[in-house]
Amino acid sequence: MTLPTEILQHLNEQLNRELYAQYLYLVMASYFYEKDLPGFGHFFLRQSKEEGEHAMRLFRYLMEKGASFQPLPIEIPPKNYESPLACFEMAYEYEKKVTLSYYNLLKKARDLGEYDVEEFLLWYIREQREEESLMQGWVARLRLANGEGPALLLLDREAAAYAQSEEEE
Repeated sequence: MTLPTEILQHLNEQLNRELYAQYLYLVMASYFYEKDLPGFGHFFLRQSKEEGEHAMRLFRYLMEKGASFQPLPIEIPPKNYESPLACFEMAYEYEKKVTLSYYNLLKKARDLGEYDVEEFLLWYIREQREEESLMQGWVARLRLANGEGPALLLLDREAAAYAQSEEEE
């Protein structure tokens, strides 16, 4: 069964959003490494890798369906942030944007009776709930730290431990 053109276009756009997230988190990792906060750097490297895996999952789905992959330009993410908190706030906002785009695509799939696409997208909906929760938690902790050096160093270690534990799973 071929995918409707409208769904195909949106799946390719979602793939692009995941690739942008991969790039965004790579840039964020470099920001933290350059600020001598390697735990946060490692955290964002891990997130970057995960976003790349999300993109590949979409790519494989397109190939399984015999659909066409349409490469789209990937925007250059910002490199500098006014603070670690601002960096995480941007990540949280982007995750919310991606979640909304998946909701819109899911609605379109339902409206068109594309049940296979709907079933495929439900994994992303669950994943986005986890991603938003993760970023929201880091934003809250960084707000509590209020830019204080000792608190940032503790959170940096916590971020490194989180990234390490995710790699071991």
